Amino acid sequence: MRKLVMLALAVLIGAMSLGSFASAQTARSGQVSITVIIIKDQVDDDDETQQVPRTYRYPSPQTIAKAQDEIASDAYLRNFLLKKRVQLRNVVGIQTAFSGGKIVYVK
Repeated sequence: MRKLVMLALAVLIGAMSLGSFASAQTARSGQVSITVIIIKDQVDDDDETQQVPRTYRYPSPQTIAKAQDEIASDAYLRNFLLKKRVQLRNVVGIQTAFSGGKIVYVK
């Protein structure tokens, strides 16, 4: 019985150390890649203009509000955009990639 208790205690301690390792990895991966795309007013037959989704070329007030809320709640994203001299009020949309990276659309 004593061996069983010691084994359970050892497994619990091992699991606790793995749990703290996993959270440390998550904290470090908080810095994701961010791409800023500037949406031009004139629509050309330019490849770059064609790549911008319609949702962000003609954003709704809800899309803009969602982007502004995300900027307000994410300090890393906000600081990155400020360092790149992006006026935060001009951000019209933020798309999250499958890799966790962000694509920021600016008018």
